[in-house]
Amino acid sequence: MTLYNQILNLPLFQGLSHDDLSNIVAHTKFDFTKVPAGSVIVKEGEPCKFLRFMLSGTAVVNSHADDNSFSVDEELSSPIMFEVERLFGLTQYHGHTITALTNCSLLVIKKDEVMRLSDKLLIIRINLLNRLATDVQKLSGLQWHQLPTSLTGRLLRFFALHTSYPAGHKVFHIKMQTLADNIRESRLNVSRQLNKWRDDGLITLSRGFIDIPRLETLLQLKDNP
Repeated sequence: MTLYNQILNLPLFQGLSHDDLSNIVAHTKFDFTKVPAGSVIVKEGEPCKFLRFMLSGTAVVNSHADDNSFSVDEELSSPIMFEVERLFGLTQYHGHTITALTNCSLLVIKKDEVMRLSDKLLIIRINLLNRLATDVQKLSGLQWHQLPTSLTGRLLRFFALHTSYPAGHKVFHIKMQTLADNIRESRLNVSRQLNKWRDDGLITLSRGFIDIPRLETLLQLKDNP
């Protein structure tokens, strides 16, 4: 895939023609950069002054609870746009630490350039609004979902709510008691269910560590008691 096609597959530029993109590249400062495996791409708390796209590679997004009682590592693969919502609004700081798991290729655009492009091109503005509106609609819809009553349902809801994408490799750094407290269940029952999933090959367990190779496979259990 050519570099132009890679860019056209990114959420912000979908719907543009090659001619439109050529004109954008000619008049916009695009910063193409390589990030080696193990290097931090952005750090939580840093000002969000740039919009970053991962063109190739895999990154790990780390998120944590407000009280630091647990954290989640989530693998995300290219192509992807990182934290566009952090360019605007009340908190214009990165909310996650993102680290390159493999060698990654990034496209970085300054916030001012993003604003200029959205002002100049309707399709860019629509793509930007669609992304932000979709995220808001997903979040606002959660409050109307019926709370699961089964242990399986509550565990799966916890895993799904604390990840940004409901598929792929996730690692929860959480103590069994903390997980049990969060879903209002006994530690013994949570331990039994997790060990059953481990025996079924769905997760890997160790002390304070739940490794989920494919979250989408686990979430398929949602209709089971």
